Amino acid sequence: MLSVFDERWKEYDEWYDRHRDIFLKELELIERNLPDGYCLEVGVGTGRFASCLGCIGIDISLNMLKLAKKRGVDVVLADALNLPFRQVFDIVLLAFTLCFLEKPVEALMEASKVLRNNGRILICIVRGKLIEDYRKKNSPFYRAAKFYSVEDVSRMLERTGFFVEKIDFTDLKYGRDVALIVGRK
Repeated sequence: MLSVFDERWKEYDEWYDRHRDIFLKELELIERNLPDGYCLEVGVGTGRFASCLGCIGIDISLNMLKLAKKRGVDVVLADALNLPFRQVFDIVLLAFTLCFLEKPVEALMEASKVLRNNGRILICIVRGKLIEDYRKKNSPFYRAAKFYSVEDVSRMLERTGFFVEKIDFTDLKYGRDVALIVGRK
């Protein structure tokens, strides 16, 4: 999965410019649920969310991290399964990242290790008919993605020692297209 993001980072990033209205709705969903504290975005990509939210970011794509750094994001080249931190963050954000991870449960377990006591994890996912749209477009990014339901993510969180504190939604195209699940350690 790395190669498509590392090779096509510019195309990926340009999507946010072409769909600014969607990005702003997603950002607003995160902002209204983001507690105060020190935040790590896992799968920071080109830093669109982290630069607005004040998070530091990790990613496995060096090319994406270079752009995130230009946006003012403190970045670390790291894998979601091997985070180079322990109990330092109040928040871990996975903004549309879970669907790209080969081992999502293991990544959530690793995220738990970087959180302080009572830390929160925020996970954004696309859902419903929007998933069908992404699949129909045969996007090189979403071709290998595994989409999860709110129930799937909630079960993963519970399996990894979190309890689901809140679920929120935003409407993009069809209504409640994006979900944000907040888990607490």
